Amino acid sequence: MISIAQENEEDSVAISQRSIIPSFYLDYGKFLTLGSTDESKYEGAIELLFKEKIPLLLEVGHATLASAEAFQNGTYQSEGFYYRIGTGIYSQFTPKNKLGITFRYSMSTFNEFRQISITSPSELQPEFIDNVESENLNASWVEAVIYSDRSINNILSIGMNLRLRILLSYDEQSPIDTYSIPGYGRSFDNSIPAVNLFLKVSF
Repeated sequence: MISIAQENEEDSVAISQRSIIPSFYLDYGKFLTLGSTDESKYEGAIELLFKEKIPLLLEVGHATLASAEAFQNGTYQSEGFYYRIGTGIYSQFTPKNKLGITFRYSMSTFNEFRQISITSPSELQPEFIDNVESENLNASWVEAVIYSDRSINNILSIGMNLRLRILLSYDEQSPIDTYSIPGYGRSFDNSIPAVNLFLKVSF
């Protein structure tokens, strides 16, 4: 009896890895504020992903904030642009899902407008109205960000950024201090949690 040994050859599949993947983000959650009388925001980002693990991110946004809680007897509005730059690491948690952690250095350049109005209930004194404008104010903060996304197809994915913002500095104003910083939030909160929902387009 002649036995013939047959060798099974396993096909090896080489998975190509792109060295750089450019992407564009759009924060679609910000569009919900465009019809609001208190705030208006929009934000986008550019990402370069190296070796499908290391992102380099640049985020740019604009915000107009008009809080009714800023102070009594007047109105308040801050308006300006903000920028964030950062990096971190991503991991392919499942074939369609990524998780990661990144860090940002952020800054904002903005203007403020305050209108102070004091009236006399007895009408014995004239009404006092004073307009105060502050221009080219600056603020900076850092952010720790937990990133997650889910692929829809080879180009599109949707995701979420969970942020913790920590204020570093801002231009304090007198006698009425800055209330809202575009891109950060209320100036008297030294740390602020935030959530961003985004649509991501990869090329």
